[in-house]
Amino acid sequence: MATISAVWRTLHILNPAQSFVLASVSAASIALPLAVQSVSRDQTALLRNLFWPDTLNPYITFSLVFIGVVPALLGYYHLGRLGFVLNVTAGFALAWMMAVCGILCFAYLGHHFGSVWLSTVAYAACVVLVYLLIAWLHLRAATSSSVRDAQRKLHLLPPGTL
Repeated sequence: MATISAVWRTLHILNPAQSFVLASVSAASIALPLAVQSVSRDQTALLRNLFWPDTLNPYITFSLVFIGVVPALLGYYHLGRLGFVLNVTAGFALAWMMAVCGILCFAYLGHHFGSVWLSTVAYAACVVLVYLLIAWLHLRAATSSSVRDAQRKLHLLPPGTL
């Protein structure tokens, strides 16, 4: 427990904005290789053109993984391993929500208006809105007294720290 507390305190030296940038860069470094791998080499893939064009597969994969990983990394910043475990579920929920948003944008908007560009812009707007929501929640949690109390109860802060 002492090692976990020491590692958490070392990582918690960053202010909330710096930790958000670090989590974003780390999530991007995880998502980028997966997105590159999603480039389809097999032109007979089962779901090849079901919802979005093949050329957008890396973009969709990157955004799903990126949005799914950022909350887990920020959860570790706030509450150590417990925050990581709790926010993994939030990351799965956000990634699922982005997949549904992608399906709606590409299947509904693309079919209704016949424009892949409009669908792509709508999906990008969804990604930006969810990313801004994550940032807003992270910054609110950084100043929350209940999160500070939880950090004290988990022995992540020294007893005299406010």
